[in-house]
Amino acid sequence: MNPTVRSYLSKARAGETIYITDVRRSFERLEADKRIRLNIVLTTPEGNDRRFNLVVPRFDPHAQGEAAEERAFIVEYFLAELYNILSSLGARSIRFFDPDGKEEADHLYKTFCREFGIDSSRKARSKYGRSINVIERMLDAIDGATDTKFECSFVRGTYEASGEARNKDTRSDGSRVSRMHSIALRKVESKSILGIDVGGTDIKLALAMNGTLAALKEYDWFPASFTRISQLIEPIIAMARLMTYEAIALQSGTAGGQLAAVLERAMDPHADDATILEILNEAEKILPSIPGSAGFRLDAIGLSFPDVVVKDKIVGGEVYKTRGIRENPAIDYEKEFKQLTALDERLAAFVKRNGVVASVNDGSMAAFTAAVEMAEINDAHIREGMFAHTLGTELGTGWVTDVGTIPDIPLEVYNFIIDLGSYPERAYKSDDVRSVNNFNTGLPGTLQKYTSQSGAFRLALKYFPSSRPGLYKEMFDGGYLKATSDGIYVPTEPKDMRKPFLEFLMKLPARGKDPEVERIFTEIGEFLAVAYEECEYILEPATHTRILFGRMVKNPVCFDLMQKGAQKIAPDMKLELAADDMAMTPLMKQLKASKKHTVAQFAQAIGAVYYAAFRSAHDLEYAVKT
Repeated sequence: MNPTVRSYLSKARAGETIYITDVRRSFERLEADKRIRLNIVLTTPEGNDRRFNLVVPRFDPHAQGEAAEERAFIVEYFLAELYNILSSLGARSIRFFDPDGKEEADHLYKTFCREFGIDSSRKARSKYGRSINVIERMLDAIDGATDTKFECSFVRGTYEASGEARNKDTRSDGSRVSRMHSIALRKVESKSILGIDVGGTDIKLALAMNGTLAALKEYDWFPASFTRISQLIEPIIAMARLMTYEAIALQSGTAGGQLAAVLERAMDPHADDATILEILNEAEKILPSIPGSAGFRLDAIGLSFPDVVVKDKIVGGEVYKTRGIRENPAIDYEKEFKQLTALDERLAAFVKRNGVVASVNDGSMAAFTAAVEMAEINDAHIREGMFAHTLGTELGTGWVTDVGTIPDIPLEVYNFIIDLGSYPERAYKSDDVRSVNNFNTGLPGTLQKYTSQSGAFRLALKYFPSSRPGLYKEMFDGGYLKATSDGIYVPTEPKDMRKPFLEFLMKLPARGKDPEVERIFTEIGEFLAVAYEECEYILEPATHTRILFGRMVKNPVCFDLMQKGAQKIAPDMKLELAADDMAMTPLMKQLKASKKHTVAQFAQAIGAVYYAAFRSAHDLEYAVKT
């Protein structure tokens, strides 16, 4: 019997949160005769080794009853740590070294192979195995191959590293990150560039022409309901087409007046698909009458996309936005997904022959955006690189290192398992608002249900029924929630209520001080702090600052509450808000001056403009890796 594990099990059954970071620290404090250790060695896509030493309590692999429950908790912790490591770093292979010759080590290795589906096909993998699918698709893109296999092995003995087990970046004074900023600003001054920010509830687009923020467009959608990749791609292509026509109208002056008048209705954020398509077709008939329109192309397109992106290719395929497509039995998902991987090639039709389509993960775009804006103030702000999160439909994560690179790693931090407890909330289906189970994998305790909008929804349903019954009733009366025989859900039809529900919750603190309302946002801050500690452990970034973007932090009261919660867990962590006071570059200042739009809304789209401008420079001396 292990008293530490028994205590965790008791708390988990009572519905308490058990942070993985606390479990790791308690296991590492165990006396030598009460624990086992394994050396876990990843081989990175570049061929370097990265080692982790994982410690767990001794357990009986053949135990029954209460001892079996203890073993299950220990194994779950072990698998969760490996899942977090692989979801963020990726790898070509993993090796398990057993320096102590314990039976438990062999049990853990075999369990890992089974639960991660090492010998299974991509289609057959589930839960933990989805991380292996992402890694293999990523390696396909890096190597220009197909059906790459992730490798796994077990070694009795101690890992002997030749030199450093980790190939760390040489620390920089920040000059390279600063240079990204100066090139991006210079190139924007003379080019026509479209920035596209793809999200879970909308697509935002920003058109910059010769240093001027010329047009902004917002398009609402619900990609998780799609069953074919074409449904995901075609709206993005239609938006690129719309903004290209808008650029033609703007550069044509008087001659483009008729075209501009026609496009005006499509630029309305409430324009539906049928109206937009009708207007695009009407606009196409006008184009021949405008001199120079036939040969017009944008100089570059920057695309921020919420999935793993490598070498401008979307390679993940295991996110919520593609769930409906993944679950469509009528298609071969691997073949279908290749269409999305080639999205950059489709967008290239709107770009000049020597132009670029620069694609990157939405989290990385957030980090790049923050670096560019903060470099405008003082290079010291970015000397240690930039680490950012976007809090919206999901939790996006981005990292610009202190040597000015965006690493070629999955960085799927939203998939991190941070909670090994909350057993009652595991019983609900993943789509139920009360559930802690991941929408995509079904795994419990991942950040997706803790720090994104789903986290706010879940906490409201956790606390309000007993402590604030009036607010609980108001959530149903307002149409934000719907109870069915299967559970409690946020309606998405006939109207998608996710945005309105989040807005409702974010306005609650303004009604007056209420500890139960504040608890929602302080706990989200705690969850961010646990994510911070896990990132420190796995990624070891030089910076301890986290820049937050997205709808969930645009209310400063909610942000302040998150800061309060984060400080309880990680006092060294510094949270900064990507708000209007971060608008330092020319395009961002123009956005800030807008009476119709906010920096919080379109910062990512502006960042995509700057990213495309930077990439169009083709500065290979220190170019961002993508």
